[in-house]
Amino acid sequence: MPTSTEDLWLNEQVQHADVSQLEDTAIAVDAAYYLQLFLDNPPYHEPLLPALGGLTGILTHIEGDLDSWKANKTIPFFIFNGQSVVGQDDVSVQRGKRAIVGTDEAWGLYFQSQANEAVLAFGSHRGTEA
Repeated sequence: MPTSTEDLWLNEQVQHADVSQLEDTAIAVDAAYYLQLFLDNPPYHEPLLPALGGLTGILTHIEGDLDSWKANKTIPFFIFNGQSVVGQDDVSVQRGKRAIVGTDEAWGLYFQSQANEAVLAFGSHRGTEA
């Protein structure tokens, strides 16, 4: 599983263990982080996500994870973010605007019959770049 590159100290604390050690336990899962994995990492990452209008096949991946947890007798508790921190909404709006600009550029490439470049552009514009 990918680790956060934003918090180096936290990355150093990561330990790997056999999933059977979680048998008959409950674990907390950061729902936003978990869902972000589908956007950013293979095999889930869909480069044409903006063109398709949303995630495709996500239900299959989530059900597979739930089946895996069930097979290992582990109960996941999905923790969702509460209220926004001051300024968080502004950051989200700015990211959204950048993503729209990137998507518009990708559509422009598509309409210019540059299919490969368009797919790359769709896959790379998520609005996270400053």
